[in-house]
Amino acid sequence: MPAHLVPAESSNGVPGPYQPGTQWGPPSPVAQPPATLGEQLTRFAAAIRRYKWLIVAIVAVGSSAGYALTRLVPPKYTVQGSIIIKRELGTEGPVSAPGLISDPGSWADLARSFTVLDQVVQRLGLYVSPRLAADTAIIRDLKPSSLLRPGSYEVRVDANRSGYQLVRTADRQGADSVVETGTLGDSIGRPVGFLWQPEATRFQPGSTVGFTVTTPRDAAVRLARVLVIRPVDAGMNVMELQLTGDQPRVIAATMNTVLDQFVKEAARLNRANLETIAATIEEQMGQAANRLSAAERSLERFKVNSITLPSENLVVAGGTQLSTSPVFNQFFNDNVQYKSVQRDRQALQAIFRTAGPDGRLSIEALKVLPPLQQGTSPLITEIQNLETKQAQLRQLLQNYTDLHRPVAALKEEIETLETQTIPLLARQTLQQLEIQESALERSIAGQASELRAIPERTIEEARQTREVQIADEIYKDLQQRYSTARLAEASAVPDVGVLDTASVPSDPSSDTAAGLFLVAILASLGIGLGAAILLDRTDRRFRYPEQATRDLGLDIMSGIPTIRNPRNSSARLQEASQLVESFRSLSLTVRSAFDGLGPVVLTVSSPGPGDGKSFVSANLAMAMADAGYRTAVIDGDIRRGALHSVFAPATQTPGLTDYLAGEAVLSDVLRPTSHPGLFLVPCGRRRRNGPELLAGEGMVTLLRDLRQQFDAVICDSAPLGAGIDPFALGVATGAMIIVLRTGETDRRLAQAKLEVLDRMPVRVLGTVLNDIGASPQFKYYYYLEGYGALEAAVTEESALIGSGNGAGAKR
Repeated sequence: MPAHLVPAESSNGVPGPYQPGTQWGPPSPVAQPPATLGEQLTRFAAAIRRYKWLIVAIVAVGSSAGYALTRLVPPKYTVQGSIIIKRELGTEGPVSAPGLISDPGSWADLARSFTVLDQVVQRLGLYVSPRLAADTAIIRDLKPSSLLRPGSYEVRVDANRSGYQLVRTADRQGADSVVETGTLGDSIGRPVGFLWQPEATRFQPGSTVGFTVTTPRDAAVRLARVLVIRPVDAGMNVMELQLTGDQPRVIAATMNTVLDQFVKEAARLNRANLETIAATIEEQMGQAANRLSAAERSLERFKVNSITLPSENLVVAGGTQLSTSPVFNQFFNDNVQYKSVQRDRQALQAIFRTAGPDGRLSIEALKVLPPLQQGTSPLITEIQNLETKQAQLRQLLQNYTDLHRPVAALKEEIETLETQTIPLLARQTLQQLEIQESALERSIAGQASELRAIPERTIEEARQTREVQIADEIYKDLQQRYSTARLAEASAVPDVGVLDTASVPSDPSSDTAAGLFLVAILASLGIGLGAAILLDRTDRRFRYPEQATRDLGLDIMSGIPTIRNPRNSSARLQEASQLVESFRSLSLTVRSAFDGLGPVVLTVSSPGPGDGKSFVSANLAMAMADAGYRTAVIDGDIRRGALHSVFAPATQTPGLTDYLAGEAVLSDVLRPTSHPGLFLVPCGRRRRNGPELLAGEGMVTLLRDLRQQFDAVICDSAPLGAGIDPFALGVATGAMIIVLRTGETDRRLAQAKLEVLDRMPVRVLGTVLNDIGASPQFKYYYYLEGYGALEAAVTEESALIGSGNGAGAKR
C-alpha cells in the first residue's frame, strides 16, 4: 500500500462513535436554480425521441380519421345578396322612431328576426328535408299545423299504387312505428300534424319516400345561424348578406327569398311605424291641450287669491311700483329695536346677578345702561340723589365723626337708597324691558311669517307662469309634428330595396377536405406531443442529470455508458474504451473525495434492484486495482449477493456472514481474484439474522482489519429499499455512493431513502449515472473518440466485468 495513503492517527482511520448533534457528511446542497429554457427544450426533445412510436401511432390514427371525415364532408357553396337603404342614415322623422327602422344597426336585427325568417321557411318549405333530392317535388307541398310532431318519416307506396303507409322511423332498427295507412290522393299525416295531399301520380309504384320534418321555428333558427350579415355602418347605405351551404340551388333560392321578404317586412314596419307615430302624436296633442288649459286656470286662481297679500314689490297704482316695501322697513326697524332692548335687559340681569348679600347693586354699572343715559327716569333720579348724599357725607366726615347725628342720619338715608329704593326701581326697569322685549318679539314673529310667505307666493307664481309657457310650447310643437306625421303617412315610400340578387354558384367557395385533413394531422400531432410530454412529466423513473442534482441534491461523480456489444471489432474497442474511461474517472473522483487521508472505504448502493450497483462495485474495484491500489471488494448484499460468480472460481461460503457469525476468520473469507491486486469477501451463507450481523461490532472490526491491509475497501450492499443492510454498511464505512440507472431507478423511492440516509452518520459522496445511453442530455459524460487507452489487440474477454450484458448485473 502506498505510504501516503496510510492514516496518521492511531485509530488507523476507524470511525469514532456516533455522537448526537455531530454534522455528518458534507453540508446540505445549495438550492438549485429552476430549470432553464434550454434544459426544458432538451427534456422535451428527449421525451419526443423516447415516445416517438407512440406519437407516430397517434398521428397515423388521427390522419386516418381525418381522411375518413373528408369523405363525409361535402363542399360548401356561398351566395351573396345586398340591400340598399334608400334614405339617408341618421335622419330622424317627426318623432324618433322606436326600434328597427331608425337605428342603422337594427337593419341586421330585422334580417335575422323570426318575422322575416319564419316567412322564408314557410315559403320555401325549409322545415322538410327529403332523403333523396329527386323526391323534392313530392314533398314540397307539405305544410305543418299546430299539431306537428317533428321526426323522420317514410311514405311506403303499394306495388299497385293504390295505398300507402306513413311510417315514423327511429334510430334503432326495428323500432319504426306505422302512423297511418290510406289511399293515395287523400290527405297524408293528419295525426302527426301534416297538411299534405299530394297527387297520386307523383309516387312510383312500390317506392319509398323518406323525409325529415322539423318545426318552422327550428328551421328558422338553423337559417339564422348560417346567414351572415354585414351591418350597416354610419358611412354606408348598403347591407350585404351571405349564405353558405352544400346545395347551391337551395341556398340561392333561400337568399333571394330572404331579400324579398326583408323588403316587404321593412315596408310594412315603415307604414306601421308612421301610423303609430301619427296616432301617438294625436293622443299626445290632446293631452297637451288639457294640460295647457289646466295650467292657465291654475295661474288665474293663484293671482286672484294673492292680489291682496304683500309681495316683494307692492303695486300701489296701475303701471307703477314702489321702490321699497313698508313691510320690509317696519320689520327691520322692529328687529333693530328688539335686539337693543334685549341687550339692555341682559345687561340689567347681569347687574342683578352681581348684587351683594344685602341687595346692593353696582351703581357704576347702572349708570352706563343705555336706558338710564337717555331721558329722566325715577331710577336715574335716585342714583343722582344717592351720589349727592354720598358727597354730603364725605364733607361731614371731614369735620365730624360717625357718631355725629347728621352723619348717622345721612348714612341711614344712603343705606336705604342702596338697599331698597334703587334695587326696587331697577327691578321695575327690568320688568319694563322684559315687557317691551316680549311685545317686540311677537310683532317681529308676525311680520316674519308674512315676509316668509312672499318668496313662496313669488316662486309659485313664476312656476305656474312657466308651466303655462311650457304647456303652450309643447302644444304648438305637437301640432306641427302631427301635421308632418300625417303628411309622411300619406306620402310614405319604402326605405329599402334589393340591390343585388343571388345566382346559383357553379364552383364551391371552400373545399374543406384538405383543411380538415391537415387539421386532423396537426391535432393528432399535438395530441401525440402532448401525450409524450405528459408521460415524461409523470414518469417516476430517473432520466435526466438535473433530476439527480436538482431533485435529489447529489453530485454526479461519473456516467457509465450503455454496453451494446456491437459486432464490429472497432466499435467494440471504442465501447470498451468508453467504459474503462468512465470507471477510471470514477476511481479518480472517489480517491479525491478522501483527500489522501487514509484508505478509501465506502459502500455502493442504489434505491432499488436492477440499477447496476454490483456492476459498479466490481468494476470500480478493478479500476482501483488497475491504478496500483491494493483493493478489497466486500459482497455486502447478504440477501441476493452474487459477486462470487463474477469473480469465478470464488465460492459463496465461507463469506461475510460466516465471519460476522464467528464461524470463520478473516483469512478464510478473504480470497484473491484473477485480477492483480484485487481481493474478494463473498456474501456468505444466507442467514435470518444477517442484517443484525451487519449492524454489529463484527463489521466494524472487519473493516478495521481491512483498512490495515488494503488501500481501498469497496462494499457492495443491498438496495436502499431492501432493508437496513445498506444503512448499516454505510454507517460502518462512513461513506456511500448511490447508483442511479437511467430509465430504471424510481426517483420517489430514491428521494425517500435519501431522506432516511440524511439522518444517519453517512457521507454521501455522490451518484454514479449508470446506463446513460446516447441521449443528448448525457453527451457530455462521454469521452472523445480516438483517444482510447486500450491496446488494439484487446479482446472481448479483457473488457471490464459486466460489459457483456449491457450495464452490468441488475441487482
